[in-house]
Amino acid sequence: MHASNDPLTTARRATVLVATLAVGLAAARAVEPLPAPEPAAEVLPACPLEHAPTGPYAGMTPDPAVIAVGAGGCATASCHGGPAAGNHGVHSFAARLWAERDPHARAYATLHDPRSRKMAALLGIGAAHQAEQCLACHSTQASCGSPLPPAVLADGVACGSCHGDATRWVAVHHLPEWKQLDQEARAELGYRELSDARSRVRTCIPCHVGDASREVDHDMIAAGHPRLAFEFAAYQRLWPRHWSPHGRAEAAADFAERSWAVGQAETLAAVARLLEVRARRAVDAADAAADRDAPQQRGGRWPEFAEFDCYACHRALSPERVAGAAAGPFANPAPGTPSWQPWSVAAAELLAAAVDDPSVAAVGPAAKELRAAFEPGWAAAGHDRLERTRALARALEITAEDATRALEARGTIVLEAAPRRLDAVIAADRAGWRTWDAAAQTYLLMDAALDGGPAHLGLWHSASPPTDTRAALDELRASLRFPPGAGGPDGFDPARFERDRAGVR
Repeated sequence: MHASNDPLTTARRATVLVATLAVGLAAARAVEPLPAPEPAAEVLPACPLEHAPTGPYAGMTPDPAVIAVGAGGCATASCHGGPAAGNHGVHSFAARLWAERDPHARAYATLHDPRSRKMAALLGIGAAHQAEQCLACHSTQASCGSPLPPAVLADGVACGSCHGDATRWVAVHHLPEWKQLDQEARAELGYRELSDARSRVRTCIPCHVGDASREVDHDMIAAGHPRLAFEFAAYQRLWPRHWSPHGRAEAAADFAERSWAVGQAETLAAVARLLEVRARRAVDAADAAADRDAPQQRGGRWPEFAEFDCYACHRALSPERVAGAAAGPFANPAPGTPSWQPWSVAAAELLAAAVDDPSVAAVGPAAKELRAAFEPGWAAAGHDRLERTRALARALEITAEDATRALEARGTIVLEAAPRRLDAVIAADRAGWRTWDAAAQTYLLMDAALDGGPAHLGLWHSASPPTDTRAALDELRASLRFPPGAGGPDGFDPARFERDRAGVR
């Protein structure tokens, strides 16, 4: 266990301090930012030609922000931008893999696309590539306290977004002394450890779920932004890696299972925190409206439609479809009556059923109680109801955090996704399992439980031999795809999905 007065720890920090001083950085515990570089002396041309420069070229003196959060300081050929070669460790060409294969590298570039420009115009926020709410997740701007130059913004979601501000560790992380430091000592230098599932999902959540400063609301979705439906294990399976699995979460036998379980618990906590923030805004706005002398409150709209089932309203309304939706044990909701967070509530119930642990099992009832608070009269915004919503959201957050701790304490996580177990969950609440969201979450659990294990190099299934189970899972996934040109799951049949799901072994 780490202790601040441990002689070994003190010696390690002293070693890093010496190394840091040797390369001209601030001391490990310093809080001041790096001083700006001294202006370079004037460089006189060797030959007096009129067009010869009289000073350093632009970029000759690196901007500290480039080193701190951008990709430029990491992607040199001598560091992480070397050629991909079989006789080199993947860390030597990690930046190349990220730049060529990872969609995060193009996050900023998408802000210049016609779709992004149209969204920005509809929202009235100016140019998308300059709007604060866009840059917060489409660049590394959120990792830096001061505005970043365009060259760094162009990196997209680059190194600093995930690994942390490298101001105090970039020049020492390649030294032997760095390997001797524990996670706490590295964190003091600003380094973000990403070797386990919990640290990774917490890094993803601010943008892929949202928080008080970064969120995708219904206005943004209506303008054209994709709806946020985050499931951490699926992201890890589908996104290409630019690091070696050796010694990291991927090497564990329960990598897929742990990623799914920890990811769902952490995501539930984040969803609850965001709802609590939105409810508090609504309370503040109502109080301000009652007090004529109070300043005008913004962002207090209630309810936030992005919290609800999109496809209860965005659906075909032909007489045939409405009549068909009202029939059968898996009848779809009546048009215009959305339920709260079908994606998250389904995740909570599946997590409670798939892991045999009392702390984990508690997330299911907590999520269902929060959903029930919106029924009936889901749009009601009385003061007492808003305060009750805040209290229930806080309760779900605490319960989900307890579940994460319980999962982290387990040596191995085994997911139970047998048809009989899922049948029991669905039978207990058929009304809650008639949505596309619930079906998609069910598939994602089955994928992690039935085709899990340690990671392969490259894409998740690139080295996996084909199996009957994999083929059945792929077919089940295909049944969830939206029809061509459709903005929702038109034609989705919950009863048929359940029949197909029961046939996967």
